[in-house]
Amino acid sequence: MDIVDAYGRKFEVLRVSVTSSCGFGCVYCAPGTALNGEGANGSFLSAELLRKNILLLSRKIFIKEIHLTGGEPTLHKDLPNLVKVAKEEKIPNIALTSNGFFRDGLIRDLKLAGLDRMNFSLDSLSQESFSLISGKNLPVIRLLNRIEEAIQEGLEVKLNCTVLKGYNEEQIRPILRWAGERNLPIRYLELMKMGPLRTKHSELFFSAAKMKEELGLEFNFEPEITPIESTAKYYRTSENYRFGIIANHTEPFCDGCNRLRMDHLGKIYGCLSDFRSFPVSEDESELENSLDLAMKTKKNEFTGSELSMKYIGG
Repeated sequence: MDIVDAYGRKFEVLRVSVTSSCGFGCVYCAPGTALNGEGANGSFLSAELLRKNILLLSRKIFIKEIHLTGGEPTLHKDLPNLVKVAKEEKIPNIALTSNGFFRDGLIRDLKLAGLDRMNFSLDSLSQESFSLISGKNLPVIRLLNRIEEAIQEGLEVKLNCTVLKGYNEEQIRPILRWAGERNLPIRYLELMKMGPLRTKHSELFFSAAKMKEELGLEFNFEPEITPIESTAKYYRTSENYRFGIIANHTEPFCDGCNRLRMDHLGKIYGCLSDFRSFPVSEDESELENSLDLAMKTKKNEFTGSELSMKYIGG
């Protein structure tokens, strides 16, 4: 059975929030909530539930990628096993998003378990603004070293930078230079109108147009042809640096969205802009109904939600 809506959208990528816990309290996600510990008291997705839901969902949709996220997924003590489960269930591509602060040896363990790609959140090269955005006084060099480590382990690596007015707009060009010199794609994100920042969104919002204007002060660049399901519109500079812009608000990409989301309790969501969740039932007709209802929550443009994105794999 194909779950397809009137716009031809399908569910092909499953984004899984393995925990809503995070050691950071980033301004754009959960300001003022940084943990001092490692989030050990949080709730976590079990490997058994992940396997069960992959098997059930795969009867109805073709999952070409599972993206493990959170929260901060590396707080999950059994994370390599989650990757292993996805690999054993023949998922073609397995990715992970992280803030880069985790135990030594984890990247190698994840690679051996079957991980294909790591996305790192890199919002600033400046220690001052990195601490201000993350809500933690941790050395940014540690994150940079983790990125280099992932490259050395042979993983595909992508970088994400959420741009906030008054926080890190002066970092846009330095980050592109740093990423480009390492042949890494960097995606700049417009701030999403989610969770606790809904009322302050306009104060911090830095548009895609302004990002391109800032980059144009130093770089000449041309657009690339981008697949319709891509969240980012990509560009390449004359130095052969590659960057993308994820512009949820000013250049919506909803018409090509192929994402289904799952929280650590195993419930599924069809859209970041909708807080409604649906069960993954063992009953075939109920599962079809859940997927159909989830698809119907997809919007034609991003409107945001009161739910923080860390709960549904933002």
